[in-house]
Amino acid sequence: MRTQRYPSLLALRAFEAAARHRSFTQAAAELHVSQAAVSRHIRVLEGELGRPLFRRLHRAVELTAHGRDLAAGLSAGFTAIRRAVDGARGIAPRRLRLSVEPAFATRWLISRLGAFAAAQPSIELELESSEVFRVLGQDADLAIRYLHVHSRRRAPRGRLLFTAIGVPVTRPDKQTTRTRLLDACVVGRRLLHDDDGTAWREWFDAAGLPGFDQAKHQYFTDYSLALVTAQAGDGVALGVPEFVAPELQSGRLVKLGATSVALGSYWLLESRDRATRASRAAFVEWLDGLLAATS
Repeated sequence: MRTQRYPSLLALRAFEAAARHRSFTQAAAELHVSQAAVSRHIRVLEGELGRPLFRRLHRAVELTAHGRDLAAGLSAGFTAIRRAVDGARGIAPRRLRLSVEPAFATRWLISRLGAFAAAQPSIELELESSEVFRVLGQDADLAIRYLHVHSRRRAPRGRLLFTAIGVPVTRPDKQTTRTRLLDACVVGRRLLHDDDGTAWREWFDAAGLPGFDQAKHQYFTDYSLALVTAQAGDGVALGVPEFVAPELQSGRLVKLGATSVALGSYWLLESRDRATRASRAAFVEWLDGLLAATS
């Protein structure tokens, strides 16, 4: 009986690295090969599978649905291989508990965790997505928390990661193509909220425009739902650039106007448990590197 021929391990490794980084250049740097070699491996892999795995965009690449499925499976597979090798070497896995604010987890962190697993295969992450402030050392080793700009709560005893700035975003159409650099093009659109409306009211005040009270409104308890609705063309949301960068690069969302508004800030909190100090330091160093690269 003829056996099924599988793609080469080199091609699968090149694809997995490119999928994690969303970049052929960064994948090449990680694997110590040329960008052309990574591109060639992926092109051959796509030919063998009979379907595209990436959409090639201007200065960016984006995974297709088949590419996302393959990347998820390969990431888990390569992580299992690394853990097996570490086990054979006598290196025991270390668990690190993260408690992360939902929007940061969903829109920024999750798609990048594969890179951390690849860099630190001996650290097992336990991720909780919650707005609840957990007790550090007892319920979590590290926490990423959001503080609303008008919150009466004190700033956490931690380190500021970045300030979340909201800019109007929506699906591109003929109208946005002509006028999207003007703040006035927001007026008359359905406003999508993930708060009580304060952020959008402040945006209209900052832009010096009327129209907030006359607009149609839609409210969500989940920030991501507001962005999905904006991407569907059913309104305009205040998107944080760090969270909507892939959609802006691919053209699925466009920025409207020139005015922005401060929404809040993200903070990193850390326990002082000696047992997890090395694992915490590894994650914080990795996180700092990513934030510096995307700022």
